[in-house]
Amino acid sequence: MAPQLGDLMRRYQAVARSGDAERCAEHITGATVQERAFRTEGRFGHHLVVIDEPTSFGGTDGAANPAELLLAGLGASLSVTLRCHAALLGIDVGRIRVELAGDLDIRGFFDADPGIRSGFADLRLNVQIESEASPEALARLMAAAERGCPVLDTCRGATPISIELIP
Repeated sequence: MAPQLGDLMRRYQAVARSGDAERCAEHITGATVQERAFRTEGRFGHHLVVIDEPTSFGGTDGAANPAELLLAGLGASLSVTLRCHAALLGIDVGRIRVELAGDLDIRGFFDADPGIRSGFADLRLNVQIESEASPEALARLMAAAERGCPVLDTCRGATPISIELIP
């Protein structure tokens, strides 16, 4: 029988609290390939992710664009983190909905104005959690998720990125 989510999360939490960096590391790798136009295929583990651009930007609109996938990843990661921490806190949750919005400015993309970022100026998230828990319990849950969500942390922080052009 599969362990309950709360039991599983308590086991992972115990590993995290052990301080053993090697046991706590989750190494994630993947690759994307773009052959023509904007259709890109990414492989992460045994999963295929397809990315495209809308026709208005020269793509075929066959899939979400990279910025949309970033938002989808953020929303999914926040939802996973909320559910995991709810299990740890003993809070019963049902459906979790995350609405995400942000604005990009093509002046940054095309370097037309050095004062304009090429990325999102800001991101706005609205979170709905179906639960009978008290507002105070849900606030504790939200605080734990905001602290623990890895994709949220990556978006909020200045994560060092190294890029190397290889032959």
